Amino acid sequence: MKLTKKIAIGFLGLGLSTANLYALDTNERFELLESAVIEQASTPAQKSAVSEYLASVAKEKLELAQTLRERAQVAHGGKAISQTNEKQELLRRAAALEAEAAKYKKVSMDVTKGASQVASN
Repeated sequence: MKLTKKIAIGFLGLGLSTANLYALDTNERFELLESAVIEQASTPAQKSAVSEYLASVAKEKLELAQTLRERAQVAHGGKAISQTNEKQELLRRAAALEAEAAKYKKVSMDVTKGASQVASN
């Protein structure tokens, strides 16, 4: 009985410890997939489609950042310290989203320039 419990707890611990690694790995896979799509786009139509996708992702991130900034300005009541901490966290997340949006916008512009250069060749 004790051996069975130890084995079960071991498998549970192993499962929980790898769950967080899988979540990080999924984000890395998504970034690698995006970079592969950007690199493989060779025709002007493909580059245009990739550029539009990246621009729409940037727009979504900016809209979400604006929503977070608006939520940070609303007073929910309660403890002042927790409300201040929540406001700082929302503003931090909004700033991170805006930085990601700027990165997507820059890559989108680079892909658009690449599409016009391919078209002119």
